[in-house]
Amino acid sequence: MSQEKLIVLFYSCMSLFIDLIIITLLIFANGFFSLAEFGLVSARKVKLRQMASDGIPGADAAIRLAEDQTGLLSTIQIGITLIGICTGAYGGAAFAQELAPYFSGIPIIGAYSDLVSLVIIVLVITYFSIVIGELVPKRIGLSRPEHTACTVAPLMVLITRISTPVSYLTSGLTNFIMSVLGQNREDSPEVIEEEIHMLLEEGTEAGIIDKAEQKILESVFELSESSIVDLMVPRPDIVALNIEDPIEDNRKIMQETGHTRYPVYRGNLDTVIGVLSVRDLWAHISAGHPEEISAVMQEIVVVPKQITALELLRRFRTATSPLGVIIDEYGSVVGMITLHDLLEALVGDLSRVDHEEEKPRIVRRTDDSWLVDGKTPIDELHEDTGIDCSDQENKGQYRTLAGFILNESGEIPREGDIIPWNGLQFRVVSMDGHRIDKILLTKKKE
Repeated sequence: MSQEKLIVLFYSCMSLFIDLIIITLLIFANGFFSLAEFGLVSARKVKLRQMASDGIPGADAAIRLAEDQTGLLSTIQIGITLIGICTGAYGGAAFAQELAPYFSGIPIIGAYSDLVSLVIIVLVITYFSIVIGELVPKRIGLSRPEHTACTVAPLMVLITRISTPVSYLTSGLTNFIMSVLGQNREDSPEVIEEEIHMLLEEGTEAGIIDKAEQKILESVFELSESSIVDLMVPRPDIVALNIEDPIEDNRKIMQETGHTRYPVYRGNLDTVIGVLSVRDLWAHISAGHPEEISAVMQEIVVVPKQITALELLRRFRTATSPLGVIIDEYGSVVGMITLHDLLEALVGDLSRVDHEEEKPRIVRRTDDSWLVDGKTPIDELHEDTGIDCSDQENKGQYRTLAGFILNESGEIPREGDIIPWNGLQFRVVSMDGHRIDKILLTKKKE
């Protein structure tokens, strides 16, 4: 081969090599913009602020870019569009003429060799652009969005400043069109409660959060919406002391019930005047003082039944006693609630703690049968058995299984009465006066 042909071949190979480098750089540049887009858009601002406070480089720049997503997306889209056009045009011009001679001698398609070679080159470049310039960077950006955002943010800040005039025009037109369509974005919280619940579920599934921890954390959110009526001890079950009764009678009540604190009233339960701590009374007597309830009685918390459990918890913080009574709009006492009741709302039933003789409210008898206390809340019944007795049409009219039975029957039932409902059978096992005590819940056999 002559020296001239070798020189021509060398320059041809060098030209082809340079073209390959340029195309490769363009594809990687497209990948950088895709990586920046998914990293910066997917990154959580709360996590970025934490990283900025820890002094991680690029976190502050990432926060600034994330706060102006319209300008950021305009810059990224401009970059991706220009690179895509340049990659296709340059690749077609650089490689199509090199590939055309190989098709010119083939029958039928030889006359279209230039077009065929151009289509093949564009398809090959598009394939590598999709894989290397789109899919791989996006997967990387989604896998570690915050770290990706901090890495690309400094360079993206520079690119954004350079493209500011064009970005300003595109952002302005975008905002105008969005306003015409009525799609202006309103400020919304960065994290909503539903997202937190989803994160808790994902953390539990991944084994990062224990199932018990998830339940407690979700109960905290429910506490802010729970009514204290759902948690209280109803009026018929309140054990209280009448300050006008002889001390012997009150002492007998304390010995028989074994509680640590008692509401104290004068005359009738609607006139509650304080709380007695048995420990304080014992210390008072041990010091040689006479056994007088009024001498050690504490102020009681009195709250309306409309407040939430979370608001009651705030009131207990400044109270002298962790016991309160709940009144209705007429000033009558409808129930009693303690810090222990609020704790049960968070961690579950604690009725058997220090009270081993107490039985659970729901006892499973067979696969299709449960013996249930009438005072069991319908939410607790649903949680333990999967049976939902709530009815949207009658929402708020009853809160317990006994209330559900009364709502369905329309009268005070008698022992042995059976109430069928939605493939279930509710049999009244026992009554305590006019109060429904025990219900046998059974699934009907098909």
